[in-house]
Amino acid sequence: MQEKALIGDIMTDCEKRSTEDEIALIFEEQYEKLFGMVYRMTENVQDTEDVLQNVFVKAYMNAKTFRGDSKISTWLYRIVVNESYDYLKIWKKLPVVSISAESGMTEKELFDSIDYSKNPEDNLIIEEMREKCLRGFLRCIPQKMRVCFLLKNCLELKNKEIAQVLEISEANVKVLLHRGREKLKDMFEYRCNLIDPTKPCKCYLWIKFMKDRGLPLPKEGINYRNKELETEHFRNMNVMKQIEFLYKVKHEYTYEEFINNLKKLSITL
Repeated sequence: MQEKALIGDIMTDCEKRSTEDEIALIFEEQYEKLFGMVYRMTENVQDTEDVLQNVFVKAYMNAKTFRGDSKISTWLYRIVVNESYDYLKIWKKLPVVSISAESGMTEKELFDSIDYSKNPEDNLIIEEMREKCLRGFLRCIPQKMRVCFLLKNCLELKNKEIAQVLEISEANVKVLLHRGREKLKDMFEYRCNLIDPTKPCKCYLWIKFMKDRGLPLPKEGINYRNKELETEHFRNMNVMKQIEFLYKVKHEYTYEEFINNLKKLSITL
């Protein structure tokens, strides 16, 4: 009996070690995707790093409680979503909608009223303004749609995997994804000059708008992929592919730095 108990303890330790190893491997192989997913939830680099640290520690420390009812990756993604929920922000109306309505103008009239010549020195600010706009669009879709879109677009999960992470039906995932994409598509196609050159909203116009009103310009410092927007490849994408591409995030905070920071917190890996 003692021998059987000892074997059982050893097997439990091996399983725990295996789970911990797989958690570390998922983080290492998918760190950039996880960062992009959480960043689109929190909208802030520091909060993103904090959430990912919390996720890693929580998963690592609770490895022994993993029952194997799902894949470890599904269990881990569920922790990612839950840890990020507190940071989700919802808007009912985009700022441009509220501002134009208050001014008694259409959106096009509002943008046409802003006279501004693009200054090459403003390129970095333009990218930040574009990012601010992307956040606004994403905030204006319901929470479940937003999370489904991010799991699909940032983590590149299949509908079945998203259903497992969110613990909803696959049919529900399909509906949420379709409606979320349609809402984003409608907002972009109606306004965004980047998606449709005939539309009124140009990223650099917001710089003039904010400067004229003494509003602070955003400064995030994240490394976006916007240089690639100048390529013919982006122009040849269909509208939804363009929108999905805009929501991709790349940050130079590497997995190695992430692990080193965890070690500074006196966490034994």
